[in-house]
Amino acid sequence: MTLISSELENRLRREAVRYSFHVDARIVWHGGACWGHVTNISRTGMFIRTNHPPAVGVSFSAYLALDTPLRLECIVRRIVPRRGIGVTLSVPHEEKKRFTALLVALGRSPEQNLIGAVVPAPDPPKVLVAAVGAGQS
Repeated sequence: MTLISSELENRLRREAVRYSFHVDARIVWHGGACWGHVTNISRTGMFIRTNHPPAVGVSFSAYLALDTPLRLECIVRRIVPRRGIGVTLSVPHEEKKRFTALLVALGRSPEQNLIGAVVPAPDPPKVLVAAVGAGQS
């Protein structure tokens, strides 16, 4: 890969908004399976911490451990030793609505890393009412 194409690839990879997102994922490929932990996600990729990564270029299915597992198809693009793997992803047609809803929820509440977490409603504003003429005879 030339320096120019590498720079372009890095820029394109960063164009999709990344969300901090923590969820376990089952990684299944032709030669094996392992568990990992997703630490961030975007519409085009994610980073998965794992001790047993597939090799660069390997395609696999990742099943995000949500109430109903969400399947994503991935390709390993880079391995960060002792940390994990960066992958590009594609979303199967039957999972597109759920994946889009996940990204929308993450975008609305970036400080929340748990989808479905109950976010308490803010306390209603306290209004101080001064009684007009109170204490007057």
